[in-house]
Amino acid sequence: MLNRKSIVRGYLFLILMIFISCSSQEYTTAKLAIQQSDFEKAKEWLPKAMAVEPDNPEIPMVMAIEIYAQDNQWNKMVEMFDKAMGINPEKEIEIRGAFITVKEAVSNYIEFYWAKEFNLGVEQFRKIQDDPDNKIEYLETAISHFLNASIINPLDANTHVTLAKCYFDKGDKDSARKAALVAVEKNPDSFEANFSAGQILGRAGASSSDIVVYYEKASLIEPSNSKVLRELAGTYYDLDQKEKSIKVFENAISKEENKIVKADLYFNLGVIHNQMGNYENAETAFDEAFFLNEDDFEAALGMANSYEGLGDNYYNGTEGFEKDFNEASRWYRKAEKKIKSVMVIDIDNKDSYKKKLELVRFKRDVAEGG
Repeated sequence: MLNRKSIVRGYLFLILMIFISCSSQEYTTAKLAIQQSDFEKAKEWLPKAMAVEPDNPEIPMVMAIEIYAQDNQWNKMVEMFDKAMGINPEKEIEIRGAFITVKEAVSNYIEFYWAKEFNLGVEQFRKIQDDPDNKIEYLETAISHFLNASIINPLDANTHVTLAKCYFDKGDKDSARKAALVAVEKNPDSFEANFSAGQILGRAGASSSDIVVYYEKASLIEPSNSKVLRELAGTYYDLDQKEKSIKVFENAISKEENKIVKADLYFNLGVIHNQMGNYENAETAFDEAFFLNEDDFEAALGMANSYEGLGDNYYNGTEGFEKDFNEASRWYRKAEKKIKSVMVIDIDNKDSYKKKLELVRFKRDVAEGG
């Protein structure tokens, strides 16, 4: 009489026979070897199975996961993934007891192994904070893991960006530049890729005309990002495109929430206005900068420069200003007062402020004697 245990055994045997009958002898041998953790034998029989069953995408998937991934042979793993996808991405296959389509399996395992290598790289990078004396060693190990991650998922822009930063920290500017450009090439619509390319290429010695395109693209992707707006405005300034720079700075100011950063933006805006002779606008910008950050003595000095510039305009009768010595004297006095206030804050540079003060006083005396 058959008992329950005998029935279950018979059922399992039947399932196994059906399973085996659906596979070639070569593939069956390879799977049994994997179940027994005999990976050398599996490595021998899986290629034979692929030759016998060229239309079975499960075999290259198993080869990728059970052999190449375990040996950290990432190029070969990806090659097998591509092979399986080329056969039939929609076919349902069995991987480690789970039934899943080829496309889903490839996506899942790429994400898994990419995250594994990327996180190992991050782990090495973080060790630098606790042990800066071995920075180069940690960077080299981190780079090796990030390179592996870039092989596993070459379309991930963040991997190439991180690689570029590691190369730069190591002092390898050429490799940093190449990695930054690869990041943009692989994902041209990535904010991080374009923004980092601008930063890294700039630090590596690229000209402002070379990097501005990356900041422009990043600003189109994230138009409210104050970080890229700051960089773009500064780059336009370096290119002597001051009108563009002013517009971008004003846009960045409207988006920025951090008071100190906002103060810095106002300061830079004031510098440009000063250089363009827009002294009233410059004074307004410097005033905002100083209001937001009262420790920013440079903003206060910028206000003094603006007052001096307005005095010069009235003294010389510059276009748009009627010559008026009294008005010139008034602005020179305001400049003197502001310089004195800066001298109290920035004691270390007191001597340079004295020279500035003497020049403004001389201009004021001339105006008052005019």
